Amino acid sequence: MRFQFDSMVPKSYIDIQVVGLMYHILNGEEGERYEKMVYCIPPEILIDKKKRRPHEITTLVNHKEFLSFIDREKILSHRFFFAPVLYSEHWWLYVLDKNEPEGPEMFVLDSKNISSPTEERTTLNKFASNILSQLLKWAGAPTILKKGSWSLLPTYINVPQQPNEYDCAVFVMKWMELIDPTKLHGCCTYDIEQRTDVSIHYPRLI
Repeated sequence: MRFQFDSMVPKSYIDIQVVGLMYHILNGEEGERYEKMVYCIPPEILIDKKKRRPHEITTLVNHKEFLSFIDREKILSHRFFFAPVLYSEHWWLYVLDKNEPEGPEMFVLDSKNISSPTEERTTLNKFASNILSQLLKWAGAPTILKKGSWSLLPTYINVPQQPNEYDCAVFVMKWMELIDPTKLHGCCTYDIEQRTDVSIHYPRLI
């Protein structure tokens, strides 16, 4: 626990356990946002904690030890899902809208990239959509994938970019707390309520 607290000091890389704790806190928040609209997926669904990278296994059936942390009822009732992921010491956030009228849609909020930087990242994006689709199917919701497709390629949103190499997890947690997922459709740039204060755009600058 001391290691997790130490990781939150300025100019340090936040530990994965802290992001996991944020997921628990937000899912327990009172109010319409988390009780009826947004559900946060635990990082363990996409991340191998020991290797600090996405799971190499591509089928949800191999993640049984994590499914006990998932609320089936919220998977069925909620429209939006936030799924933080860690790869190569960098965090970003997937946002999934399973009830978009024109079909399910997925977005990427990344504090270092406004488009997929490599083919490897594109593959990881496809992997994430596949796992999230399996998760919805496991809970009893319709799959987000079209028949014959194994992935849903997400759209990158232009969001505030981190000014250093270590604040990505802070940005992800701030977005999970504040971003309005209903405003992501049809836009290339997202500004959190037009706010320009340091705590929103550069949340841990000293």
